Amino acid sequence: MSVGSNAPSDKQRVGDGLFAPNRNEILAQLSATDLAVRTAGADEVELDIRHEVFDRGDSLRTVYFPLTGLISMVIVLKTGPIVEAHTVGKEGFVGTPLLNDVATTRCRGICQVAGKFLALPAADFTERLKSLPDLKRRLRRYTQFATDVLAQNAACNGIHSIEQRCARWLLITADGIGSNDFRLTQEFLSQMLAVRRPGVNVAMRSLVRRELVSHSYGHVRILDRPGLTIASCECYATIVERAREVLS
Repeated sequence: MSVGSNAPSDKQRVGDGLFAPNRNEILAQLSATDLAVRTAGADEVELDIRHEVFDRGDSLRTVYFPLTGLISMVIVLKTGPIVEAHTVGKEGFVGTPLLNDVATTRCRGICQVAGKFLALPAADFTERLKSLPDLKRRLRRYTQFATDVLAQNAACNGIHSIEQRCARWLLITADGIGSNDFRLTQEFLSQMLAVRRPGVNVAMRSLVRRELVSHSYGHVRILDRPGLTIASCECYATIVERAREVLS
């Protein structure tokens, strides 16, 4: 299977607002030879929204490289609430514990935005890393980036307003899938932000009233990206800058 053949020649980074469809940023930076070795035997799969790719404590049997979809890594508390730890879009991959020889996960993985993913059996993934040092280096740098984002999200959720966090979340999601349009319900957004739905309703209405986004029938479109960036907290800019530093 050919991967990355539709990638543009100019390099595009997470957060630039310049979207490269059907492309995973990690794989796009590999040489043609490494890419061929890496993707041999991989399958391009389509996952629907809310599809559960694994649960807490499961063995990681498949590694996913998002192309157009997005997976949320969420923590499920014993009392029932679900809190998003971080999202994985086309800038990264799902399967980071395998880099540290850990076969299980403490998170639940849920497809947040339906789309295409490159899927490879975990056993093949770990075996091929032995002969692909450049890929392993890039995957480790992404793992560091994901850890930094998780810490930033924790600070953001404790300090910033629901509207600011909502704007940040929408921008991160758009960057992760390479599109300003995606399906989203306010119920799901309230779960991801760990806030009550009425608070999300107020925040989304404010963003819609200011013509920064449109939202109807479970569909969101970002109308004014610069304006939405201003409405967001400092955390979005911090995450973008960290992506440029670590993932380039």
